[in-house]
Amino acid sequence: MRKGRRGAVRPEQGLSLKEILRLEISPDRVERLKQLTTVDDPDVTPEVLTYLLRKQAQFANIQYTRFLAGVHYTEEDIDALVRGSIDIHAHGGSEPFERLMLEDDLGIEATQAGMRAVVIKTWYTPSASRNALAQRIVNRYAEAHGLAPTLLFGGVTLNLSVGGLNPEAVKKCLKFPGMKYVWLPMVDSYHHRRVVYDDWSGAGMHLLDNRGKALPALVEICKICADHALVLATGHYPYRENTVVVEEARKAGVKRIEIIHPAHIHSKHTIKQMKTLAREGAMLMLSGLGHLVFPLHETGPVYAVRMIKEVGAAHLVYGSDFGQLQNFSHVLAARWFIKVLLAYGATREEIVAIFKTNTARHLGLPPA
Repeated sequence: MRKGRRGAVRPEQGLSLKEILRLEISPDRVERLKQLTTVDDPDVTPEVLTYLLRKQAQFANIQYTRFLAGVHYTEEDIDALVRGSIDIHAHGGSEPFERLMLEDDLGIEATQAGMRAVVIKTWYTPSASRNALAQRIVNRYAEAHGLAPTLLFGGVTLNLSVGGLNPEAVKKCLKFPGMKYVWLPMVDSYHHRRVVYDDWSGAGMHLLDNRGKALPALVEICKICADHALVLATGHYPYRENTVVVEEARKAGVKRIEIIHPAHIHSKHTIKQMKTLAREGAMLMLSGLGHLVFPLHETGPVYAVRMIKEVGAAHLVYGSDFGQLQNFSHVLAARWFIKVLLAYGATREEIVAIFKTNTARHLGLPPA
């Protein structure tokens, strides 16, 4: 066991949350656990069983002990933290498959909660093309109910349906109101196809040439983002390629660079790599979806708080990544995520930075 770690924590010890989170399950404790419990998988190897029991015991122990660690908040506290917040990665319903809600309903719910802005992302068509219509509906609802309307923004995701790395697609979106984002390929990325589908056929889009240099189309897209103060957001690619994207974007003069859900398996970055990109000026998305629901990113909410503490709240922006048919709505997700972050050690000041201050600056909005 590493120095300064605890092999077990108990409620009667009256430990702080910081001390509870220093728990580390020893090999001896794992062996004792094997006499008491198991996992329901006949194919699990002894090594994997050891790992699973160690992790399950760690988080069960933390969960049951932290109830008495003094963490306290009210629903009114959560209301205040959601009010004025910004979600920079909300999936809208205008897709060729089922989503939870359309963009106008998403904006109305956000307005009811007092959110300042939402960036809507769609996979196959430019979400920015629907901003004007959705915003008009939200504005009318807000006026009728005496509320301030949530601002709706969008962008274009450079999947194959818009021609892939297509500078012309980006140019055509520039005059849409609320056009803020260019997302690099995600489901049509070659890396996504390899990780998610085990597809090594060569299908999918690359960002770099055989020498590891940015493709000319990517270079041109970076210049467009720089000229029009757009956010250039990475897609479903690994760290080794995103470092080149960040370098090329900075060279072109892009001021707003974002690494999307860097803890997800198809775009995984280590904490060390996140810190490197943060030093290069990139913001990193803290994903509600990935740290709340299956399949969890790393250790879920515990890893999210680790990102906050180690990468630094100043380098993170909140994106719910919600909108899936089976999950909570975007606003409920924000409330849930804030509660979980507080429960596992994030401070209110860190949440304000990630959900309000950083996101507003990232979108070029004035301070609230």
